[in-house]
Amino acid sequence: MTSKDVMFNGLRVGEAQRACVSPLKDAGIDEPVLEARLLVGFVLGGGPERVLMDRDEMLSDTQASKLSVVLAQRSGRMPMAQILGVREFWSLPFKVTSATLSPRPDSETIVEAALNHVSIAPATVLDLGTGTGCLVLALLSEWKNARGTAVDVSAETLSVATENAKVLDLSARVKWLQNDWTIEGWMESLGGPFDVVVSNPPYIPSADIAGLDADVRAYEPLGALDGGVSGLDAYRILCAALPRLLTNGGLAVFEVGIGQGDDVTTLMEQAGLDVIEQRQDLGGIVRAIVGRNTPH
Repeated sequence: MTSKDVMFNGLRVGEAQRACVSPLKDAGIDEPVLEARLLVGFVLGGGPERVLMDRDEMLSDTQASKLSVVLAQRSGRMPMAQILGVREFWSLPFKVTSATLSPRPDSETIVEAALNHVSIAPATVLDLGTGTGCLVLALLSEWKNARGTAVDVSAETLSVATENAKVLDLSARVKWLQNDWTIEGWMESLGGPFDVVVSNPPYIPSADIAGLDADVRAYEPLGALDGGVSGLDAYRILCAALPRLLTNGGLAVFEVGIGQGDDVTTLMEQAGLDVIEQRQDLGGIVRAIVGRNTPH
């Protein structure tokens, strides 16, 4: 059954949720029951708990039409976060659009590592390739007196991040800069140096892009994914810049892709940093490389 075969007019909420499951399953969605509940809850104007609360209520014609639209979108593999327009990260809500990567639980490893390795709350944080702003804003929510600077090449992406800062009441503590680290002199506008530098740069090898899940390949910004032939293009630039970007004793925490931990460790060490941890995510995969700018 495809999403086009499902008619929701005249259905109760519980019936509509069950009717979504088969087309989602046929579309290759891993958790069709959960996602059906998310879609129906969204149409009802709340979260998935609304499906249980209102399961015997009739869908309105407007709700039925909207459910048809979002079911077709998800069956076409539009990311759930883009449909809902929001994704939780570090227990905070972040607006998501087609201009941003959807924040992922794996990236919370970066926030954890930064918090664990800083004994005294820092004054300044730099986020390179900020996207939704999830890394810098999560850290500012923990370090109440810190100020952030966040860089992205896309003005549209920075607009989303700016909105997220407003929602989280952090606008006064973060500066957004449109900047391209592939252009000579890119560091000149940043200010600094910074006590903490974090980044989730593009790290997918170019040849692997075509094999990504359709949710990612077709809907998320290519520039935030493609890390060049080896996947290491951004790391070569950013690691080499760290001695200038970091204060003495400052901390760098970079997210890495599967199997890239040793390569990025080498790049940080070649730049003169002491790599103090290769931190694993909840799946046991090395996800964060942590380096300190220790004077020698």
